[in-house]
Amino acid sequence: MTISAKNLLLLDGVGALMTATLLTQVVARYEPLFGMPKATVYVLSVVALGFAAFSLGSYLLAKRGFSRYLGMILFANLAYCVATTVLLVIHREKLTWLGIAYFVGEIILVLVLVYQEYKKVTQGIGGKPFV
Repeated sequence: MTISAKNLLLLDGVGALMTATLLTQVVARYEPLFGMPKATVYVLSVVALGFAAFSLGSYLLAKRGFSRYLGMILFANLAYCVATTVLLVIHREKLTWLGIAYFVGEIILVLVLVYQEYKKVTQGIGGKPFV
């Protein structure tokens, strides 16, 4: 089964909304269980909301060229994974096993999505990455 670039934008947007919700309603509320400082969690959630707005806006408003928007969010998602990894290293002494598991799991899920986005973006241009 193959998923269209447009539907990948929808999936990306819904996933970003879920991330923002989990970050604000679970990870920040139960900071002692996860170990990531609330201020950092809120910054990550605002970034996720921005990604959700971009992806869902592209899904709803764009008439064509979905691969272009997908390419943009692909790079944004990669940057989010790098930033989250850096934050894991910075806060490693505060993080609990649950915090590490949550953020590593989130990174893995986003990278799976990035891989699907990459495949879709390169599919129509002879296997070369979208730039």
